[in-house]
Amino acid sequence: MKRYKITPELKEEILFELKQKANQLKHSPTRREIPKLAWRCRQYLGSFNKSKEMMGLEINHKIITKFPRNAFRKDKEMAKIAAYLVSDGHIYKDLSAFFLSSKYLAPLKDFEEIIENKFGIKGKYKLNYTGTNKVTHIYIVFNTAICKELVKLGIPNGEKVAKKFSIPSWIRKDKELTREYLKILFFCEGSKYKHSKNKEIIKINFHKEESRLADGVKFVDSIKKLLNAYFNIETSNIWIIKGNNKKDGTITKQINLYVKSTSVNKFINEIGWLK
Repeated sequence: MKRYKITPELKEEILFELKQKANQLKHSPTRREIPKLAWRCRQYLGSFNKSKEMMGLEINHKIITKFPRNAFRKDKEMAKIAAYLVSDGHIYKDLSAFFLSSKYLAPLKDFEEIIENKFGIKGKYKLNYTGTNKVTHIYIVFNTAICKELVKLGIPNGEKVAKKFSIPSWIRKDKELTREYLKILFFCEGSKYKHSKNKEIIKINFHKEESRLADGVKFVDSIKKLLNAYFNIETSNIWIIKGNNKKDGTITKQINLYVKSTSVNKFINEIGWLK
């Protein structure tokens, strides 16, 4: 980045304007709130965050690249992170951030605790208002370094409905990691209900664009095989129904699988049901 020559007077002027903006906003400003001034800070003072530090202002998205030892170890907590992000979560396509979204706070608190324990970093809570006036909670973490490592571990970034991905091999090869992964996956994407008076089933489904339907079926089939191989849990055949059409007109399909009623108790005992 080219850095422009600065005089003591110009430096004082930029920092004074930064402090004024903070006083007007009544909080430490973000780049989006003061784009032109943020640009001047970068070009003349080397860094927007460095400029804020000079004035004693809070750093909104401080870049952290050093993490605790074993932060990216392939353990139960990492298996849960993988499951959260492949279901109700998301890693930005540009790897700038990752988040978990839910209408319930309990999974977000669990996710927050795992992230802080693994990486020693805190994210932020936000509210997301949908077009149907429904409110979901989001816990988001801005950190490119973490996102890059998560992708290396086989967790997909970008739009999952249009992307090929699978259960990471380091999870599939370990029964206990598989247990944690499936527990979170069914918590986020599954449902348990009475099919009839004496029949209860546990169901899970995922959506895929038609062009990626085969990849989606393969992913669900891997869930089916792991349930049977590790826990002797019987499931239905996979079936496909109409999904939701995206705003751009792309057609999606819903891929479904359910745990047979004879294996529901075994699922609860072996995997666990969090809802």
